[in-house]
Amino acid sequence: MICFVLPRSNSLISPSVKIALMNKYIVFLALSLLSLAACKQKPDDVVASANKKVAAINKKLPDYKQKLVDDITSPAKGNITGYYQDDEVKKVYAEHFSDTDRIFAAYYFDDGMLIYAEEQEYKYNCSDKITAEIAAANHDSVYYDDKKTRLLVSRYYFDKNKLIKWEPPIADGQPAPTGDLIAKESLLWAQTLVLLKQLKDE
Repeated sequence: MICFVLPRSNSLISPSVKIALMNKYIVFLALSLLSLAACKQKPDDVVASANKKVAAINKKLPDYKQKLVDDITSPAKGNITGYYQDDEVKKVYAEHFSDTDRIFAAYYFDDGMLIYAEEQEYKYNCSDKITAEIAAANHDSVYYDDKKTRLLVSRYYFDKNKLIKWEPPIADGQPAPTGDLIAKESLLWAQTLVLLKQLKDE
């Protein structure tokens, strides 16, 4: 921070010096305001940059080395695909299945840093193990119906490995609450590290 300290007695300052100091102060304020404006625009710039890099990565997927492993964390059959340029990971794609949903998640990297993640969750109306017959036997009207499955898409943008923007899914016509970015960032990184570890260990 730059500070301009004036003597207590204004009589000691000539008019020309006062004008010079005032001009410096005005310039300082202008630069500060421009800096604040730039910070406010930063998330949009990061989003635009990430989208551009994601498109470039997807375009080059056929050229990358691929590694496919089973996802041991998936209750049902699931797998993880890693895409590498030499030894640098560029994308990780994971398929995760359970009796209540199926999730397809993609994580994108640039220079070893996470820049973007997208999660597509197909949320079932109930467990897919509950058939119409089982529901009837339990005197229940609710049973698994894939026509009632909802698609919930979440998008996450990172800058220097920090989550700066979260686009939550639209649930029942309304955006889901975003919650705490820091907590979500920690959860995403935990999920990412588990996927990367499984790819490395296989």
